[in-house]
Amino acid sequence: MANQICLQLARPEFTLQINLQLPAEGITSIYGASGSGKTSLLRCVAGLEKATHAHIEVGGECWQDDATRVFIPTWKRPIGYVFQEASLFAHLNVQQNLEFGLKRMLSDKAKNSLKNAIDLLELGPLLKRRPQSLSGGERQRIAIARALATAPRLMLLDEPLASLDIPRRLEILPWLETLRDELNIPMLYVTHAIEEVMRLADNVIVLEQGRVSDYGATDAVLNKFNPLYLPARTKTSTQLIKAELNE
Repeated sequence: MANQICLQLARPEFTLQINLQLPAEGITSIYGASGSGKTSLLRCVAGLEKATHAHIEVGGECWQDDATRVFIPTWKRPIGYVFQEASLFAHLNVQQNLEFGLKRMLSDKAKNSLKNAIDLLELGPLLKRRPQSLSGGERQRIAIARALATAPRLMLLDEPLASLDIPRRLEILPWLETLRDELNIPMLYVTHAIEEVMRLADNVIVLEQGRVSDYGATDAVLNKFNPLYLPARTKTSTQLIKAELNE
C-alpha cells in the first residue's frame, strides 16, 4: 500500500507544494539544494509543522486530512525521527538513553523492538558507556536505535550524516544499508549529498524551491542528467546533481 503525501506550506521564499504517492518500503531520498524545502517536508509529515490543503496517509492510516479536519499530533504518529545531531543525555549511559523514550511504552512489543534494534546495530558493547566517550558515528547509531525502538511505521532521517566527518560517514553508511535491507519500514531520508542518494536510496524526490522537479527510481532519475560541469556559484538542485556526478 503506497503512502500518500499531499500538502502545501507557505514559506517567505516559496510555497512548498507536494503531491506524491510513495512506496511503502525502502528508502526514498529527499534531495535538493539548501533551502529547497527538504526539512520542511519532513517536519510536515511528522506533524511538527501543520501544512494546509493536506492529506497525509501512511500505512493505510490518515495522519492529516484538512477536508475532514483530521490532524494526528506528532506524539501519536508512529514515526522514528533521526536528526543531524544525536542529542543524547550526557548524564545517562547508552542503555539508559535508549530506554528513556520507552518509559511510557512498557509493552512487550516495545521491549522487543529495542532489543532488536540493539542487536541489529550491534550496540551491546556500548550499552554501559556514556555519550561523551563515543564517536559521532556511534552516537548516530544509538540515535537510530532509539528511533527504531518505538516500532515506527515510518522512519524520518534529516541529514543524519551531515555533522560527521568523512571517516564517520563511512562508518555509519553500512548500518543505514542494513536498515534498508533488513527492515520492512519505509524511510524518508533528507540529504544534499548525491553520494548518499546513489548508495542508499531506492527512489529519489528532487526538490527545487518547494516543488518536485523530478521523482522516481534513483537510477532512472540520475540517468537523466549528463555529467556536465556547471560552474555556477549558486546551483539549483538539478545542477548540483550534474556537478556532483562529474566529480
